[in-house]
Amino acid sequence: MASAQQRKVVVAGVIGNALEWYDFALYGYFAVAIGHHFFPHEDAVAQLLSAFGVFALGYLMRPIGGVVVGHIGDRLGRRAALTFSVAAMTIPTFLIGVLPGYATLGIWAPVALTLLRVVQGLAVGGEYPCAMVFMVEHGGEGRRGLLGAFAATGAVLGILCGSGIGAIFGRMMTPESLNEWGGASRSFSRLPVGWSDMYCAGTCSKPRRSTGSSALPS
Repeated sequence: MASAQQRKVVVAGVIGNALEWYDFALYGYFAVAIGHHFFPHEDAVAQLLSAFGVFALGYLMRPIGGVVVGHIGDRLGRRAALTFSVAAMTIPTFLIGVLPGYATLGIWAPVALTLLRVVQGLAVGGEYPCAMVFMVEHGGEGRRGLLGAFAATGAVLGILCGSGIGAIFGRMMTPESLNEWGGASRSFSRLPVGWSDMYCAGTCSKPRRSTGSSALPS
C-alpha cells in the first residue's frame, strides 16, 4: 500500500512540475506570436520586447509564489497547496489561449495577459518547492532524497516538452495559423492533464509522521 501511495505521489509531483514548466517555458518559444497577437502592431521590435517583458514579470513573481503557496501548505496541507498551484497554472493557461488579441480588446488585451502571467508566475514559484516537500514527506527511510529528486526531473521534462512542442508547431504551421489558433490548441490540450493531476494530488493520503530525529513536519 505504501509503495502504491508513493507512486501516486511521484506521478502527481512529476506531472505537476512538468506541466508548470511546460507552460512557463512555452511562452518564451512563442514570444513572437504572442507579441503580434496581444500588443500594438506599429513596431515589431516593441512587440517582442513587450512580450518578453511580461515573460520576465512571471519570473519576478516566483519568489512571492513560493511564500504564498508555502503558507497555504503550512496552513492547509501540502495536498491543498499542490492542487492550488496546478489549478493556478492550468486555468490561466486556458484563458490565455482563448483571450482575444489587441485588435479586439485594445489595451485590455496586454493588461489581461500580464495579470494572467502574474498568476502563472506565482503558481510556478510555489509548485516546485511544494512538490518537492510533498514527495520527501511521503518518502520512507532511505527514499526521501530519491523521491524529492523527481521534482527536478519533472521540471526538466516540462522544459524539454515545451521546446519540442514549440519546434513541432513552428515547423508544421504557418506564422498566420500559429497566431490564429496555435496557442488555443495547446491550451485546450493542457486541461485534461491538468485536471487529472489535481485529482491525483487531491487523492494522495497525508504522510505518516516519523519518529525520532528524522521526523519531518507535515
